[in-house]
Amino acid sequence: MKTMMKRMSVLAAMLLVGVVMVFAQDGGGEATSGIVIDLGTFAGITAVVSAVVTQILKLIPKVKENKLAKIGISAGVGVVVCVVAWLLQISEPLIGLSWWQTLLYGLASGLSGCGFYDLVKAVAALFIKKDE
Repeated sequence: MKTMMKRMSVLAAMLLVGVVMVFAQDGGGEATSGIVIDLGTFAGITAVVSAVVTQILKLIPKVKENKLAKIGISAGVGVVVCVVAWLLQISEPLIGLSWWQTLLYGLASGLSGCGFYDLVKAVAALFIKKDE
């Protein structure tokens, strides 16, 4: 009985994988590869900011030690990405905004990219003394 259940569950899993592969096929004949960057949402902009900041931190390893510098770089990259996307009119949420709203949007996406928790933790570390 136990082997029969194993066979049935393996059969069900194989059938499910086959169905998923058929539905996952791309209908077009073109082969697409590479990274697609979606700047149409706040989450997409935040993902781009996070990816760029990660690459910058790989280039400058000393910044990893200083949390405030890491947060500053993330906020700066967020502002730059949003301003460039606003100037080129390639991001739907930024199209109707003015320049100062775009700066605030970039600041928010930069701070989201580094994590609000890291920001609160770094600022709290400035005011709270550690007992050693």
